Amino acid sequence: MNNWKEYIEQKFQPQSDFQIEDGTFDNGNGIYRLTHNLTGTIFDFIYPDEDWKKIGDVQFYNPKTKGNSGEFWESKFSEIEKKKLDDFLEPAMKTGWSSQDFYIANKHYKSYVYWNQKFTGDRFDYNTGFGCFSVLIFPYFWINTMLKKRRIISGMKEVIIEPTEKTFANNA
Repeated sequence: MNNWKEYIEQKFQPQSDFQIEDGTFDNGNGIYRLTHNLTGTIFDFIYPDEDWKKIGDVQFYNPKTKGNSGEFWESKFSEIEKKKLDDFLEPAMKTGWSSQDFYIANKHYKSYVYWNQKFTGDRFDYNTGFGCFSVLIFPYFWINTMLKKRRIISGMKEVIIEPTEKTFANNA
């Protein structure tokens, strides 16, 4: 294995479990996207260089939730970086993950994305919807989130995403 493209082809098996969209034809631009056929989880490998020795970013997400994985950031191909990427992809591929999505007036403003299906432990916070305005009314959002998390008021949706590797094995 000599580059990220070979890593991806080896890691995401069988390839028939995924829809693959190669949007990397413009050197240094584009996204190589894999969508898992059963779970719907999408893996984006963003801005690989011409020989795939470096990628600009990696993310995973699922249309069932507004939350996402956060960013892996730029990475040069090496054994150390492969291990880091394997760890980063583990929730999507092996263990599953979960997201608590928070809404005000049916508009998403925050997600807590957990690296497990139990809504506990390490999480990534993802904010959308209100831009710079959210800084001005931060206390309002914070109080709202705490009340929704405690189920005192409505406006939180919990989503559990199954892992890609176990899903097909369980349905085979």
